[in-house]
Amino acid sequence: MKITQDDVVDRQTTLHIELEDDDLAPYLDRSYRKLAQQVSIPGFRKGKAPRRVVESFVGRESLIHDSLDDMLPDITQRAITNQDIEAAGTPNVELVEFDPVTVKATVPLVPEVDLGAYKDIRVDETPVEITTDDVDGKLGELQDQASSWEPVEREVAAGDMTTMDVKGHVEDDYILNNEDAVYVVDSESALPFAGFADQLVGMEVGVEKEFTLKVPDDHTDNRFAGQDVHISVTVKDLKERLRPELDDEFAKTVGDGHDTLAELRESTEQEMTTQAEEAQASQYRESVLDALVAGGTFEVPPMLIDHEVEHMVDRRDRFVERLEVSMDDYLRYTGKSDDEMKVEMREHAMERFTRSYALSNLAEAESLEIPDEEIDERIKELEAAREEQKDAPEDQSDVDLNSEAARVSIRESLLVSKSLDRLVSIAKGEETAEEPKAGDVAPEEGGDTDNAES
Repeated sequence: MKITQDDVVDRQTTLHIELEDDDLAPYLDRSYRKLAQQVSIPGFRKGKAPRRVVESFVGRESLIHDSLDDMLPDITQRAITNQDIEAAGTPNVELVEFDPVTVKATVPLVPEVDLGAYKDIRVDETPVEITTDDVDGKLGELQDQASSWEPVEREVAAGDMTTMDVKGHVEDDYILNNEDAVYVVDSESALPFAGFADQLVGMEVGVEKEFTLKVPDDHTDNRFAGQDVHISVTVKDLKERLRPELDDEFAKTVGDGHDTLAELRESTEQEMTTQAEEAQASQYRESVLDALVAGGTFEVPPMLIDHEVEHMVDRRDRFVERLEVSMDDYLRYTGKSDDEMKVEMREHAMERFTRSYALSNLAEAESLEIPDEEIDERIKELEAAREEQKDAPEDQSDVDLNSEAARVSIRESLLVSKSLDRLVSIAKGEETAEEPKAGDVAPEEGGDTDNAES
């Protein structure tokens, strides 16, 4: 096998691989044995014709073509290993000649990453504060959930539930056409259009009202975006919300029950604080990761991005197929063209790769590792969770968590988490260096400091 390698450009390199007869022999032999069972050659029973006869009958190119699926990945991997290349993804491989058999393989290399002065990253934390108004608002939501709707005879007021017939058209095209539509009058809602709820306030049951609103510029159907929509509404039924009193009796009905309203308020505040702290911690991790990426430089092979976009397009197409809608209708609903969606996919792919390689390089720079004991512990946790959910519809109990592939996946997941933990410590200005071991002696002032790193 003769290999020549082009220069590395954009973290990609191309291998030109010329195969000799000894390289081809095992693949052509397998192809011969398969074809010998399939073709009928005069004078021979199937599978009994010698290779030279089969090759003469079907042609050498047919044998080569039949062997490509096995041959191309094998010889490409051999060439990559031979050239000591650290590939970051699947190569693009093509057969360029039959005589001699020559293969061209373009290989994406591991991205070039420079994290810059990542130890200088500092990100301020946003303190979590739950106010009395926040708690009151949550208690109001609990009241709403426990409320009932009762018919009322009066004009429509904010907060009411209406049943209505509503039509809306932009020129000759109807954008709304619903009978007996149920709608809660919420002035903060932008549905179906901003200002719709305000137009209902003061209406009388059974009296039609006509008005005009503006379709938002980002409407999912480009035909209507930014246009005037002419609306007619007839309220047919009206109900008001009856909320329970916010007292001790109400507190006893919430969750597992609370003896007093004060206890409900306290537990609500604790729950909101916990949720806010978890959300803040998650947002902080995102912020420090953004800072890490922003301070680094990344040279990612275009092939990696191209392949990821292809996967994303495939997932999108299968999703649309499951929806049983045409691609044109789906694109019209999203308000984007196919090209615009692919541009967004490319941006998302680049973001995913830069984040992933930023964390993997951080782990290497900080000498972070995942010992087998941590993987074993995580497997125990996953098995316990699986046992609790074994009757769930999406049960995955057939996955062997101790398989090599599963352990590799778990190790990668744990390493990402550990890398983020270290990055958070750095961003908070916390000490990340290991504590001195017993017996270690600090260098004297003015002495040898070669091994004294803070």
